[in-house]
Amino acid sequence: MDADDHRGGLRTPILAEDEASGSNRGPEAREHEARKAGHCSDKALKIILALQFLEVTAFYGIYLSLIVYLQEVFHGHSASDVASVNYWVGVSYHMPVLGAAIADSFWGKYKTVMIGLSVSVVGMAMVTASATLPSLSPPSCVQNAICTPATLGQKLVFFCGLYLCGVGIGASKAVVISFAAEQYDDEDDGGKKGSGRGAKASYFSWYYAVANMGMMTAGTLLVWVEAKVNWGLGYGICTSFVAVAVVTLAATAPMYRILPPAGSPWKGVFQVLYAFSRKVKLEVPDDATALYEGEEDAKDPLVHPLHERLQHSDQFRFLDKAAIITDEDLDQDGNRPWRLCPMTQVEELKTLLKLIPIWLTSAVYFVANTQAQTTFVQQGTRTDTRIPAPSLTAVETALVATCVALYNRTSRRLTPLRLMGLGHATAAVAVAVAGWAESRRLRMAGDHQRMGIAWLLPQYVVMAISDASLSVGQLEFFYDQSPETMKGASTAFYFVSVSIGNLINSQLVMLVAYVTAAGGGAGWFPTELDDGHLDYYFVLVVAVTVVNFAVFVALAKNYKPKMVR
Repeated sequence: MDADDHRGGLRTPILAEDEASGSNRGPEAREHEARKAGHCSDKALKIILALQFLEVTAFYGIYLSLIVYLQEVFHGHSASDVASVNYWVGVSYHMPVLGAAIADSFWGKYKTVMIGLSVSVVGMAMVTASATLPSLSPPSCVQNAICTPATLGQKLVFFCGLYLCGVGIGASKAVVISFAAEQYDDEDDGGKKGSGRGAKASYFSWYYAVANMGMMTAGTLLVWVEAKVNWGLGYGICTSFVAVAVVTLAATAPMYRILPPAGSPWKGVFQVLYAFSRKVKLEVPDDATALYEGEEDAKDPLVHPLHERLQHSDQFRFLDKAAIITDEDLDQDGNRPWRLCPMTQVEELKTLLKLIPIWLTSAVYFVANTQAQTTFVQQGTRTDTRIPAPSLTAVETALVATCVALYNRTSRRLTPLRLMGLGHATAAVAVAVAGWAESRRLRMAGDHQRMGIAWLLPQYVVMAISDASLSVGQLEFFYDQSPETMKGASTAFYFVSVSIGNLINSQLVMLVAYVTAAGGGAGWFPTELDDGHLDYYFVLVVAVTVVNFAVFVALAKNYKPKMVR
């Protein structure tokens, strides 16, 4: 018996037109496709993890040194360079939501990942060409002369390629994670329930480890090649990594368990909102048992694929109107999902509304966290060092992996919310340490001395503790507390919080640079950092982070977890 037969007959990819029409199929058809897809292939999972390593390494190979490239090659202004990086990262980390929606509603996960990575290859090729061809980049600075800034055409080629790369990889980033998890069944080959879910948890740990390995590789090898050898060569390696990932994904297609799209998880949210809008004038009954329970739909995989039924809660009781039964509902069987929603479906929306405020505090957290890839790196370029400043992020990455390993040993002592609280608190400490180091560096620069780069290590150590705590806590918390129908999209919440944090930071940097230079002075973000006050900006970020931490503590104390019947 060959391996494919032993694993339940792994199937070939579904044709594009089948995937596009998957959301229109009935539950019986989708269940048939799921059975036909078979069980998980260990070899397929290893290949997906390898592809994720290539994707993460290529993305961070551009991201970690982007601020240096804009500063040293494109001769940009320090504040605008930080904003440019934050804008790009913000767009890149918004794409997982769009990618997840397209995958769930139209293309399916496999096709979405393939198209997303292919688009990123085109973008990276443009970035590589910009860094390689002399006509696409400004000339080098001549000593004691004013540097020539990049022309509009040069910026257009570079940033178009950069954003194509961000959109492509961003759209596939969360989808490929859920695609890998989709390779598992909730039952093993012997029909034992729950073993597949345990294997999924193991996969998420492996993914986090592989992602950290990719970031470490980018922060050491690729950053060194870009800064010390040639920018074009370094970006060319990034391009080749994603190209290899695309070719490998296409060549190994028959090995994967590919399911057709089952429809967007947001459909249930819109159904509740629409049903509520039609019944907004009705009174909510005092007795919750009078609300529609949806017993007849309990086994419908389109409504509740995993059969999770939630207890009624008193929060957001006005939404209970969507579950009030009227005579009109009983007469409209065909449109009933848009007129009458089961109580569990209403509770899922309530759960989502409770999670949003906590999620927003995570987005503000990344205002502090993103300093490690932007202003911390700018600090490093003004220190006495023989290693590229972006390589310090490799130290943070290694420490993050260590912290995750320690968390796995002590996970029973800290709840996800407490772990997130630790991340918020240590972020403020990390930026405060950076502010102290910058103040010391400026004093030494005033005496015509250069501070050693080792003085920046403490801020990276503390930020690593913060990053590991917040990231692991957030992923675990949102996966556990998200509505059952949205667990597949819960990964995108993390990426979007990173995106919003970067966008907020970019706006904050530009605002501070404008206000502080309004009187004609150098301001906090001049072209030459030694003439500015980056340390003052760190104090501002610490203040924002402390206030955000206080808000998080208040929300966490009042949060009521979902209750499953």
